[in-house]
Amino acid sequence: MKRIRILLAAFLPLAAAHAQYQIEELAGVSPEGQFTAHNGKIHYWTGSGGYSIYDTASGVTNSIGLPPNGTYSNGYGDAFGVYDSENNLFYAASLYGSSESNIYTYDHNTSSWRTPGQAGVPMINAYGGQVHGGQLYVSGLNEPWDGSYGQDTYISAYDHSATVGGEPPRHDLLIQTSGNSADLAVAPNGDVYYATFSQGEGNQIFRWTADQVSGAFNDLYSDEPDSYLTLADAVNSWAIPGAGNGLAVDAGGNVFFAVNDYSGASDPHTLGWLDTETGIYETIYTSDSFMDWFGSISVDGDFSKGDPLYFSAGGSVLGFSLVPEPSAFTLITALVVFGLAQRRKRS
Repeated sequence: MKRIRILLAAFLPLAAAHAQYQIEELAGVSPEGQFTAHNGKIHYWTGSGGYSIYDTASGVTNSIGLPPNGTYSNGYGDAFGVYDSENNLFYAASLYGSSESNIYTYDHNTSSWRTPGQAGVPMINAYGGQVHGGQLYVSGLNEPWDGSYGQDTYISAYDHSATVGGEPPRHDLLIQTSGNSADLAVAPNGDVYYATFSQGEGNQIFRWTADQVSGAFNDLYSDEPDSYLTLADAVNSWAIPGAGNGLAVDAGGNVFFAVNDYSGASDPHTLGWLDTETGIYETIYTSDSFMDWFGSISVDGDFSKGDPLYFSAGGSVLGFSLVPEPSAFTLITALVVFGLAQRRKRS
C-alpha cells in the first residue's frame, strides 16, 4: 500500500484549519463504474471478476465473484456497483451491448445472489446508482442508446425487488437531466444532487430537496401518467470547471465532484470540494494527463472530520483524508519547547 503526504494551500472557510492531505493508492482495486466505501471496505464490481470487497486496513480482497451463470456484459462491467448498508445488499448494473443494462443483487444476509441468471433483471441503459432509505436510484437513459449524443437522461427510482422470470422491474422517472449520463448522489437528508455532463458548455451541480423528490414518486406501483422534476426545478445550482462525472455527498453533508474538461484547460481533470454556502469550490486534486479520466467518488463517513474519500482516476482508486493542522495551543507549546531548547544550547 503506497502512502504519500503532500502539502496544499489552505482551504477556504469551508475547512480553513486544514492544509494537508494524506493520499493513499489502493493497489489492485480497479472498479468499472461506481463503487461504495463503507466501514473500511470498498465494495466494487468488474465485468470479468464480478463483485469484490477490498479491506482498506489489511489490503486483502475478498472475491465474491459473478452470479452462478455469469453475466451478459460488454466486458466493461458498467455501469455501477453500489452497496446498501441498511439492508446488507449489493447491486451491480452491467451494461450489455450498447443499449441495455442488467441488474444483479447479492444478498449478504443469505450469502447468495438473488438474481442468479445470466441475463439478470433487464433495465434501461444505466450509468450511476445510489441507495438511500432502501430505495435504489439510477441515472442514465430512459430509452436504449441510439449511438448519438443528446438523448434524454433521467434519474429514476427502481423497484429492485424484481427477479429473473418474475414481474418485470418497474421504474419511476424522478428528474430529467441533460447531456451525457453521469453519477448521482443522495445526501443523508434525502436531497438529490446531479452534475451535468455537457462537454464544451457550462456545467453545474444541481440540488433537489427530499420533499421535491418524494413528490415525484407517483407511478412506481401505479399506471397513472408519470410526472417528474427538471433542472429548472432545482433549488440550487453551482458552476463546476468541466463535465460532471463523479459526485458524492458525505455523512456530514459535504459535496464532492470529479470533472473532465478537454476544452483546453491546463488541468482538464479536477477533484473538488464544493462550499454550498458560497458556491466556491476548493481543488483537492488535478491531473493534466489527457487519458487520466476522473470517475466515481465515495466517502466513508465525514471527510471534514478526517474520514477517507476515495475516487477513481485513470483506472486506479486513490484515497484522501485530511491531516489537521496543529491547534494554536500545540503550536505555542512547540514554540516554547523549541525556545527552551535553544536557550539550553546557548548556555
